[in-house]
Amino acid sequence: MLKQALPLAAALALSFTASHAQATVLLPGSTGQPTQAFSTATQGTQLASLSTAGTAFTFSAVFNQAVYRNTLGTLDFYYQVARTGAGSAANEEIRSFTVSNFDSYLVDAFVLGTDFDGAGPFVAVNNPTLANGTPSGSTTTFGRSPSGNVLTTEFGANGLTGTENSTTYIFRTNATDFDSSGFFGIIDGSTLNGRTFQPVGSAVPEPGTWAMMLLGFGAIGFSMRRRRAGSFLPQAA
Repeated sequence: MLKQALPLAAALALSFTASHAQATVLLPGSTGQPTQAFSTATQGTQLASLSTAGTAFTFSAVFNQAVYRNTLGTLDFYYQVARTGAGSAANEEIRSFTVSNFDSYLVDAFVLGTDFDGAGPFVAVNNPTLANGTPSGSTTTFGRSPSGNVLTTEFGANGLTGTENSTTYIFRTNATDFDSSGFFGIIDGSTLNGRTFQPVGSAVPEPGTWAMMLLGFGAIGFSMRRRRAGSFLPQAA
């Protein structure tokens, strides 16, 4: 069993390393985490999408969102902010947004600046500083609340003004199901809130965790085989 478990564990560990090599891992309590570009090769299939428009005191905006089942079999949550103009009484740039509820789930963060869904709600970014998600091309940073529940995206030195729209922000999770009972908040001097997709239900263990479990099971099996073999040794007279 150990001989069978070792190659499988090694393969899973390599798969985990390859799929997460370019990710920004959001741990509870983390702030100021850098952006990393998303590879559409792992995008998978869209399960749902939604656009929510609204007006706050200092801006009006549309919040685009979608859920994809990625090629690893878990769920990615896509979000984009498109500023559409001034608010009901003032005009200020949009500086950040938050989404919930992600507590108890693993979260890796990416950005994608292209129009990846064609006729869908997402469009290519038109804010020059939030263009591509590489460290030299974006001032965006990520954070996560101490409980792990709320994910924060800070636009940094160049927020959204006029009718600029952000890049698309992708939060890869180990969730396998979702619903629409979460919340988003678009923030500057005022806040626009609404419902958003969130992960629910059971979570898939990280491939690295599966690898360690297989190694443990293999070691137990090997030990049991040795004990059984020892029990058949002839006893000394």
